[in-house]
Amino acid sequence: MPSPFPGIDPYIESSGMWGDFHTTLLVALRAKLNALMPRRYRAKVDVFVFIQVPSERPRVRRRLEPDTFVVKRHRRNGGLSAVGTMVAPSTITLPAVRKKKKAVLVVDRQMNRVVTAIEILSPSNKEAGDDRTAYLNKRGEYFGGGVSLVELDLLRGGSRLPLGSSPPEKEYYAMVCRAWEFPRADLWTFSIRDAIPDIPIPLAEGVPDTRLPLRECVERAHAEGCYDTEFEYGQPLTPALNKADSAWLRQLVGSRK
Repeated sequence: MPSPFPGIDPYIESSGMWGDFHTTLLVALRAKLNALMPRRYRAKVDVFVFIQVPSERPRVRRRLEPDTFVVKRHRRNGGLSAVGTMVAPSTITLPAVRKKKKAVLVVDRQMNRVVTAIEILSPSNKEAGDDRTAYLNKRGEYFGGGVSLVELDLLRGGSRLPLGSSPPEKEYYAMVCRAWEFPRADLWTFSIRDAIPDIPIPLAEGVPDTRLPLRECVERAHAEGCYDTEFEYGQPLTPALNKADSAWLRQLVGSRK
């Protein structure tokens, strides 16, 4: 059964299933873009792997995203290992975390370069800490490298990323920054009650944008993830809704029964 919501289903975030939805949505975006863009361009899901050394300051403990993991060493006996490598008399564990971040990249086949990045924010990007800092650094690399950026914030929780002097009032946004117009960027905002808008995917200056039906991609991801079977619609959400939206939610869920 499809989501009862006209746009983003907030129960995905509230249930802790965001990691799975994030991956499923990226795949849906890639498929739709490759069906719509001129053949010169190709969308691909790319995985950025980086090593992050934790800071010395005390950190707030939080649940890590499913695509984040700590590299573990295997227990070894003295002497030579099975593959003939020498074993040291002792081992240490370095204070480093290996992390992965997925995004959709649009590649110009003729120029053999990335022209546009599509980033879907994760909860850790909206919390103070190393993951937020790492994403903001990558955001700056896109801008500095002449890569257009489409940034999607489909999460109600967390702290909003820097968006200049006029941050959006509604929960969700799609920010489109064309490389040749930086630092100017276009912004689409929508709430839990709103339908998800179509958004432009910039390719190159002088080349028409590709119009991406974002709502169609979200609905495909929701259906393929079978998320409706996991949720008890009508239960309180995290983050909590205001009174007006809570009343609207009760009416929406009640009409679905």
